[in-house]
Amino acid sequence: MAILKKSQILQGINDPEKIHIEALDGELWLRPLSNSELDEIDKIEAKGMESYETNSKSRGRIQGETIAKGKINVHLATVNGAKARDRKIEMSLDNPKNADDPWTEEDIGKLSRAAVNEIVDAIDKLSGLDVTKGDIDKFPEE
Repeated sequence: MAILKKSQILQGINDPEKIHIEALDGELWLRPLSNSELDEIDKIEAKGMESYETNSKSRGRIQGETIAKGKINVHLATVNGAKARDRKIEMSLDNPKNADDPWTEEDIGKLSRAAVNEIVDAIDKLSGLDVTKGDIDKFPEE
């Protein structure tokens, strides 16, 4: 196994791939997002949560009860979910292959919902966020 240099590892986010987008009947140059970029997306999405509270009660050595309360502003969650989605697309399209024809937030807003969903799925896959059926099968059930 080869030892990687930092420059080789960090080059990934600047190494776009040509991805076919069925809804556009064409290809786009997309790049994976870095961990800090994904954190930025998570922060935008989290703005829809107003508060989250957990209370734990314990009875005896073995018994336990957890009560969780959450409050979500549905309007804020929807608005910030859309902002996060569009920002994710904008970041991925911001790559050396698109330097001569940059995308704007307004351009992304003009795309069809089918194209947006397909592009986001492609970015998630490139960024290592895709969930497979095997991952779902491994998830514990209650």
